[in-house]
Amino acid sequence: MQFAIAGKAPEAKDTPPEQFVFEIGSITKVFTGLLLAQAVVDQKVTLETTIGSLLGAKVQFADPRIAAITLKQLSTHTSGLPRLPANAAAGMVEGDPYANYNEKLLFAYLAAATLDGDGPYSCSYSNLGVGLLGHLLGKVYAKGWEDAVVTKICLPLRMQNTKVQPDQKLPRATPYAADQVVKEWHIDALAGAGALRSTAADMMKFGTAMLKPEQTPLKDAFAIAMTTQADAPALGGQIGLGVFLGKFDGAAVYHHGGGTGGYRTELQVIPAQGSVRVVLINNDSLEGSAVIAATSEAKPKAPVVHQEIKLPVATLEQYPGVYEIDRDTRFTLLLRDGQLWVRLTGQPFLRLFASGPDRFFYKAVEAELVFQREQGAVKSLTLLQNGNEITAKRTADPLPSVTLRTAKELQPYSGSYAVIGMKNIAVTVRVGTLFAQLEGQPAMPVFEAAPDRFEYDLVKAELVFTRDDQQQINGLTLLQNGMTLPAPKVMNRSSGPKP
Repeated sequence: MQFAIAGKAPEAKDTPPEQFVFEIGSITKVFTGLLLAQAVVDQKVTLETTIGSLLGAKVQFADPRIAAITLKQLSTHTSGLPRLPANAAAGMVEGDPYANYNEKLLFAYLAAATLDGDGPYSCSYSNLGVGLLGHLLGKVYAKGWEDAVVTKICLPLRMQNTKVQPDQKLPRATPYAADQVVKEWHIDALAGAGALRSTAADMMKFGTAMLKPEQTPLKDAFAIAMTTQADAPALGGQIGLGVFLGKFDGAAVYHHGGGTGGYRTELQVIPAQGSVRVVLINNDSLEGSAVIAATSEAKPKAPVVHQEIKLPVATLEQYPGVYEIDRDTRFTLLLRDGQLWVRLTGQPFLRLFASGPDRFFYKAVEAELVFQREQGAVKSLTLLQNGNEITAKRTADPLPSVTLRTAKELQPYSGSYAVIGMKNIAVTVRVGTLFAQLEGQPAMPVFEAAPDRFEYDLVKAELVFTRDDQQQINGLTLLQNGMTLPAPKVMNRSSGPKP
């Protein structure tokens, strides 16, 4: 077992690096999934126990389909619940988005929530779902979620420093967003989705237990949690209870990542290789998954040389549409001036180039799209990338109204905007796309739906830019969750027009 540190850690003093405390973010979901498995072993619940049966008269559900959601569905992100509850903003504190989201708000959401259509639902990542699962399991054990995790999982695995607030004597890695110190996060009712803190030493103990579960006191629970429970197509694999199953260098792997305001983490377990990797980062500018990807021992493949062919516009007109992987992840294909452009949710539009009938390739990344037909009509597509194949079905959803502009045309929108009552939004241009980043959160692409109006595709929100008498951009308004938040542009010497 080896530990290493990169960078400086003045707060550590003489403490070994494996004893620094980090927020592990969504790796917490693996612990909550294992707690569900242990509750099954303890005969407290079954995987098919419903949230309605556990909440009883505490919540009067407007939609009986919400009450019928099972604990397994919560853990596997197949409940149909959204990523976050509609009333999440009511619990937000500046720089600490979950701090005041309590049981009262959670139950109010569940009482009013409705689902679109009947299940089963495809896997669609939901902090809300796993947070609710943790809250319910805390009640099942009559001791609260954290106490249940500590007593049922951490202590049996000899993980003394994994809890919401570990020993204060241990140094904490200061959280950063790029070069700015940010707040630690505090999570109330949704703690099961991401509230744990831990050390590299403890996380290696956990990974080793996953590597050899039969040698642990939790072997029966691990057997349930690490068994495939649902497909997770958007992630190129499957999911057990809280833990994702996939491939790394061709070997079966268990994995999960995490990210809070100033931390990024990753856990990877490869049984066939006897390998456990844990990455804990106290900065949001580098993903743990990228660090692990750099450890790949696979020999680089020679770049595939694609031969571009020209297709008539009448043929290209057959492909535009919205192709769904799951409820929150989709490809959007547009035809603009005889060119096909494609966007995967949360990413920029990239141009496609034809290499054959129903086959296209990207030049910006090493990937291809292959379209499938039924009775002559295009019905689905498959993304071929990094040895993975992900299929998306064509929907009847209308195409969004999007104007594609050059980086030069988008540049006037870039800058820093001071949102009243919140931190600044940084607007930048990357790969010909406008990105907006609220301090302490990831940058997200936004797309022009109308002049000076840009929409997110990851969340329901808009940025409407304003201009002064000289038609220079002087501010924006953030529209989200019924809120209208003005944000003047932070002016400096470089903010004016360029010669």
